[in-house]
Amino acid sequence: MRDDSLEDGQYYLYLFNNNYGVSTTRSDYDWTQIEGIETKLATEGDTEIDSVSYFYQYLVDENEGTYSLVQSFEIPYSGIVSSVQRVDDYIITDSGMQGVLGIYDVQGNLLKQYKSMLNKKYIYRIYYYDFDGFYFNI
Repeated sequence: MRDDSLEDGQYYLYLFNNNYGVSTTRSDYDWTQIEGIETKLATEGDTEIDSVSYFYQYLVDENEGTYSLVQSFEIPYSGIVSSVQRVDDYIITDSGMQGVLGIYDVQGNLLKQYKSMLNKKYIYRIYYYDFDGFYFNI
């Protein structure tokens, strides 16, 4: 995400951190050594998993070859099929396995949350479109 207040070579990168540790190519790696990381997928009604996922925003500085975490907040856990999108003054999240859509302000405060009524269907990705100028001329 480009920001005019940043120096040339700097930008923000945001992502949905599933907080899920597994690797089929590194089966020898012990993910449980990472505090708080989940090592199995949660399904609806699963009471054994008490985990969360996160919104992360990093400041990337390509000139220095560095990155730093500048913002994070908890969002409902989903080990796979999830997404996040920054739109103007909002952050839209999709905790896909739970079928939960969240709308947050830029400080990470939950404004609205919706639950999909599609039984046993994941929300793979969510995208926000404003359709400004698409149907109507304003």
